[in-house]
Amino acid sequence: MKVPSIIFLLLLGNICMAQNSLPVKKISIFKNNTAMVVKEGTAALKSGKASIPIPGHTVYGTFFLGTPKENPIKNMAVVNDTLKKPQKALAVWQLIAANVGKAATISFAPGQKLDKSLTGKIISYSLQTGLIQVRQDNGKVASIASTDVYEVEFSEESNSFFMADSIQRSLVLTPQTAAESISLEEIYMQTGVNWMPSYFLKLKDDKTARLEMKATIENFSEGINDAETELIVGSPQMTNSSKPDPITYDYQTMDAGPVSNEYYYANSVQTKGNYAFKAAEKDESPAFESTFATNGEKNGDMYIYKIGKISIGKNSKAIYPIFAGNIEYKDKYEGTIYDKTNYAGTRSADNEETPFDVYHSIEIKNSASVPLTTAPITLVNEKEQFLAQDVLNYTPVGAPSTIRLSKAVDIIMKNAEEESTRTDNAKKIGKQMYSSIKLKGRISLENFQNKEVTVCATKEINGDVSLASDSGRIIKHKGAARLNPYTQIKWDVKMAPNEKKTVTYEYEVFFTP
Repeated sequence: MKVPSIIFLLLLGNICMAQNSLPVKKISIFKNNTAMVVKEGTAALKSGKASIPIPGHTVYGTFFLGTPKENPIKNMAVVNDTLKKPQKALAVWQLIAANVGKAATISFAPGQKLDKSLTGKIISYSLQTGLIQVRQDNGKVASIASTDVYEVEFSEESNSFFMADSIQRSLVLTPQTAAESISLEEIYMQTGVNWMPSYFLKLKDDKTARLEMKATIENFSEGINDAETELIVGSPQMTNSSKPDPITYDYQTMDAGPVSNEYYYANSVQTKGNYAFKAAEKDESPAFESTFATNGEKNGDMYIYKIGKISIGKNSKAIYPIFAGNIEYKDKYEGTIYDKTNYAGTRSADNEETPFDVYHSIEIKNSASVPLTTAPITLVNEKEQFLAQDVLNYTPVGAPSTIRLSKAVDIIMKNAEEESTRTDNAKKIGKQMYSSIKLKGRISLENFQNKEVTVCATKEINGDVSLASDSGRIIKHKGAARLNPYTQIKWDVKMAPNEKKTVTYEYEVFFTP
């Protein structure tokens, strides 16, 4: 009978075969706890079949297996293998299982208020039934239930590990042609692997700073040994990233549910690996001064950091430098004043001066050759004193980005408004008649620092702005039709040391009388 060209999966019973796990050749790690794994290797054939472990946490619809065209696979079967794995003995019965063939004295309680002990050689132990058989010194064989044993004493050095049964799902392959081995390539997406960027910014003077980026990789999926590793910046479509592939579970494919992240606490933090960067060759350079860059490339809407071959054990973490270099920055002071009057709702003008916060920020320009992905950033000054910890948002090459430092306690900003003129029955819409009021506002700014600053002040208004002094930019926001448009006025106010300035504006509000 002719074998179909497609590869199909059969769920079979327990077939125990020697397994050959293919080594990881390449892994591409995303920031959403997902990675694409590429494995390449050779699997030995036994009785015309090869067996490889099924990777855990495989994402639905992403598992594919490639073979040479001269010997394709005609069948793949998902099976449950019962394997023996060494396990640390933590109970009395496990110690007995670990020391079959050794002499011991076993104390047990076969009945109420009746304790016994016997001495001899342990000849067998059944993990399934818990039955212990001991050949006593008198030659008789005694059988004891492990649940009755409360103490065991060995007359020679004992083992602390026993061979426990372990069920592992495997993929049994049947190639078209019998051979000693077959070359294979596995490709699949996998959860349980993640990378997290973070930044360190040190101000060197009033214009220049040093920006460093590192990546923390978390691996709770499978061991990675000497594999080419890529870190992906971007958000590609991953429709099924929360669903497991059918080959990873042993129940019918209906409402499989989400994949468990399996995030456990890991104490191992590794920093070994072949880093794909070269630091500046200056032995006398102080810490946080060297400049380096990781190889990378742009691929469509994603950027790929290539960090070379690395090794990370399962349930462990690793930290890798990505780049460091000097960038330009400038100080920014900015504050936003909400519509505290909101005349259409309150019917009153607030002519009391109300203080509003001004924030000190810095604006950096991404002069690196790579985009800056969204991540936390820690800032220190030239004396290595803490300044702030904020989030650096995604910044393309050549683009600016703002990082907030703190409230500017040495810059005061206040706002007050007053009624100018009022017009009754100013506008009719449908059957509704509206009155109008014109208001005047002022924003006073005072710089108590001994240096020149520029304050970006933003005033939010629910009304139609007709005037803004000092070259204020009037921005009317489009959206749903509103009687009173949402408007912003933005000023960039340059202030000398210890100078005070005032900017003004006028606007009109329609309201129901």
